[in-house]
Amino acid sequence: MIGISTAIFKTFNVCKVIFAPMTFNRLFLLFFLTLFIFSCRNDEEFIEDNSAKLDFSTDSISFDTVFTTIGSVTQNFRIYNPHKKAIRINSIRLLGGTNSNFRINIDGLSGNDIKNLEIPAQDSLFAFIEVTINPDNSLNPFVIEDFIEFTTNGNQQRIILTAWGQNAIYYTPTSFNRNLPDFTCLTGPCSDVIAPVDVTWTDSLPIVIYGFIAIDTLDKLTIEAGTKIHFHQGGGMWVYRGGSLTVNGTKQDPVVFRGDRLEPGFEDVPGQWDRIWINEGAINTINYAIIQNAFVGIQAEALFLNGTPIEQGNLRLKNTVIKNCSGIGLLTAYFNIAAENTIITNCREYNAVIQWLGNWVFDHCTFANYATGTGRETPSVFIKNNYSVGASLFVDPPNVTFRNCIIYGSLDSEFNIEEINNKGSNVSVLNSILKTDENTSDANKYLNLLKNPLDEIFKDANASDFELYDISRARNIGSVGVGSLVPFDYNGNDRRIDGLPDAGAYEF
Repeated sequence: MIGISTAIFKTFNVCKVIFAPMTFNRLFLLFFLTLFIFSCRNDEEFIEDNSAKLDFSTDSISFDTVFTTIGSVTQNFRIYNPHKKAIRINSIRLLGGTNSNFRINIDGLSGNDIKNLEIPAQDSLFAFIEVTINPDNSLNPFVIEDFIEFTTNGNQQRIILTAWGQNAIYYTPTSFNRNLPDFTCLTGPCSDVIAPVDVTWTDSLPIVIYGFIAIDTLDKLTIEAGTKIHFHQGGGMWVYRGGSLTVNGTKQDPVVFRGDRLEPGFEDVPGQWDRIWINEGAINTINYAIIQNAFVGIQAEALFLNGTPIEQGNLRLKNTVIKNCSGIGLLTAYFNIAAENTIITNCREYNAVIQWLGNWVFDHCTFANYATGTGRETPSVFIKNNYSVGASLFVDPPNVTFRNCIIYGSLDSEFNIEEINNKGSNVSVLNSILKTDENTSDANKYLNLLKNPLDEIFKDANASDFELYDISRARNIGSVGVGSLVPFDYNGNDRRIDGLPDAGAYEF
């Protein structure tokens, strides 16, 4: 108000000067003030022709599948004034009004109807759009639509907004512990007084998980083919000791574990969720799953309560892809894992870390690491005869076998073993391709090995295509006996047709 009053007072004084009896000096003063006032005007001249239109960087904005109740990523476009005069946009409004699923922000102003926005001559503004979709009863993805309407000098122009919505089944945390991630159980709140449950997830709707979903002791979770499990940032799955996980995917309809951002820009972003954590006490089976963009794909290790674990855990891993983790693809300790036709690729640190006591057998598996966007110095496969828990260090030889496998990548050595306290390790690699600087002269441990071949193995490693091509060095080097144990490759091709199985998860 002080500024406004001062301006009025000064204007009143000027008026007194102007309307005072005219003398030469006063006429000169009037001329000077008029010149000064008009020379200092900063008002731009606006174009008012109703044929003058705005230009836009796009005529439509589309959002790929967005889960109901979860906001989308922000998209943007630019509004251009191509004219030599300023232009005033009388109205920018969402035609859906307050019922619209979309939200707009133009030049820092939000709302469903923004008035009188000015763009200087040959300048532009940024517009930002988000969408949140309300749930309905549809089982399949559905489309919603709206328009942003621009009115300028009576001229109307529109930007089309579309978004695909998808209903989902949501799990949110019910248990909060300072030493554990927030989690919920299959029945909701976790409690010792709730009887064990046997739950099946199907592909009827996606599963969206905030925090961790816990499969408690004696609980069973079966996930059928085609089911999509999406984890919000930091979320994961915890198979607590004695709980059981069974994944029944197929080649045509694998079970997919990934983050909850489905826009194309998130397709290959690592670290969008935490991990699948599996403890001991039951038989766990994963067949035809795709586990992508986690921090750790699978952490299979016995749970150390009161200092030592009770028993080794068990996991059967078949026809499974673990890829693009920001940390480790498979992290395991004090466990028994039998893996076949499993493909672990492009993790930012290790594809697999195997520690301490346990039995790990990998048949026709592919470990390939060409991760980009990181200064990775860690091997694709790292085996340790030790394991640290707090201040305790456990040291014993692990039993690890690779048969008809490929362990390769962009580093000079992609296979390393750490042995401390002279306790060694029981590691054997048979009929496989191995890129390593380890000493492999022991024929009892390294048999029929193709060591450090030229990079002539995969169809297109730079495009993450780890199938073989016609002159691949992996062709026909596999053990016939192991090939008969795993007769079909990841794609369902029969390894026995030519009698000479190829190394890795794919048969040419």
